[in-house]
Amino acid sequence: MTAKKVVEAIVDEPAMSDVAPPLGIAMLSNLFHPIASGSATQTLGLSRALVTLGHRVVVITAHVDPSSPEHEIIDGVDVYRLPSIHLPKMSISLHFPWLNWTFWPANLRRIEEILRRHDINLLHVHNHMFDMAFVGMAMKRRLGLPIVLTLHTIIKHSVRLFNLLLYPADRGFLKHAVVRRADAVICPDVNIQAYLAEAFDRHDGRLIPYGISLPPHPGRQVEEDIISRFGLNGRRVILSLGHVHALRNRLDLIRAMPKVRERFPEVLLLIVGDVADQRPVELVAELGLKETVIFAGAQPYAHIPVYHELAEFEAMWLDQAEAGLNSLGVACMEAMLAGKPVLSVSNVDTFGPGVLRSGRDVVIVKAGDAAGLTQTIVNLLDDPQATARIGYTARTLAEERFAWPEVAAQTEGVYRSLVPAEKLADVATG
Repeated sequence: MTAKKVVEAIVDEPAMSDVAPPLGIAMLSNLFHPIASGSATQTLGLSRALVTLGHRVVVITAHVDPSSPEHEIIDGVDVYRLPSIHLPKMSISLHFPWLNWTFWPANLRRIEEILRRHDINLLHVHNHMFDMAFVGMAMKRRLGLPIVLTLHTIIKHSVRLFNLLLYPADRGFLKHAVVRRADAVICPDVNIQAYLAEAFDRHDGRLIPYGISLPPHPGRQVEEDIISRFGLNGRRVILSLGHVHALRNRLDLIRAMPKVRERFPEVLLLIVGDVADQRPVELVAELGLKETVIFAGAQPYAHIPVYHELAEFEAMWLDQAEAGLNSLGVACMEAMLAGKPVLSVSNVDTFGPGVLRSGRDVVIVKAGDAAGLTQTIVNLLDDPQATARIGYTARTLAEERFAWPEVAAQTEGVYRSLVPAEKLADVATG
C-alpha cells in the first residue's frame, strides 16, 4: 500500500474516540419468554436488537414457567430466571395468569451479584406495576445506576369498584415509588404519554413505538392441522388475536356477527387467546353463533403467521379509554406487518398526527356502535381488492415505523443520554 493510500485509510477510518463504547444493559421484567404477553415479547425483541448493535444485554425475570431453565443465553442475551411466587388469578387483575412476586432479600442479593458481574451501566424496567420495578429502584439506590422505565399498561378496570382501589395505588404509591424516580420514561404511543402526564405529572415521556417482527411460517402441515381443527376450510376468517378479558371482551364484534352472517353465511370469527371473561362465550351461545364464532384458546406464538395467512383482516381492541383514545396493541401491529388490515377502536393519532389514517393503513371504528361496526365489516368483506390495498399499505407502514433496528436505535439514544460515552471511558480507564 502506498503512503498516500495509508493516509487516506486513516482519514476514512473513524477515530476510536468517535465510536461510542458498548453499554451493559439489564432488562428487568416479571414477564419474559416463553410467557405470551406484550411486554414479554417486547423485552425479548429489544434485547436481541440491542445485542446486534454491540451491547451486552442481561434479562432478569421471574421463573414462573417450570419448563424454562434458570439461566440460558438466547441470541446473545443472558437470561436469568429467579425464584418467584406464582400469584392466583384475580378479578381485579383481569384474571391474568402470570402474576408473580420476586421481591425478597435473597433475590435482591442475587440480582446485585448479576449486575456487578456483567458490569451493567443501566437498568431498563418493563411495567411500573409489577415488583421488578421495586427491584430496579432498589438497585438504583445500591449501585447508583440510571433507570429507564417503559410504561406498557394503563391501570384501569371495567369495574368501578376496583378502580377505587387501583387508582390510589397507581397515582399515589406507584407514582412516587416508581414512575417519578425513573431517569427516563419510554411511552409506546401518545395515549401512554397522556397517561404519564395526567396520572404521574411527568411530561417528558419519550415516544418510541413497540418493535415488531414475526416468526417464520411453521410449515404447511401445521397450517393444515389448524384448518382441520377449527373447521376453516371454505370459510372467510375474521381473526381476533389476543387474550379475552373484561377490557378486551369482543362483545361488540360478537353482536355484529348475526347481521354479517346474513350477508356472508361463510364468515367465521376466530378468537385466538386465553379466555378469562365468560361473557363473550355466553353471548355466543345466546345468539346461536357456535358455528360462526370459534374460541381457539391460547395458541403457540410460532403458529401466529398461519392465523394471519388464513384471515382476511384482524379485529381486536382494548377499549379502556374515553373518547376512543385507545392504543393499537402489539397483536394489531403484527397483523399490519403481515399485510392484513386492522379493524380497531384505537386513536388514529396513536403514533402521532398523520402516521395512521383510517381507510389507508388501518380501519377505525367507534366503540359501542354495533350498526356501524357491522357495516364496516360487510364493506371489508364485500371489496377484497380495497381490503388488500389497506393491508399492503399497513405492511409498508409497519416495516418503516415498527422494525426492530429503528426502534432499538431510538431506545439506544435514550440510554446514551443517561450514560454518556465519556463516563464509560472513565470507567474503562479508571
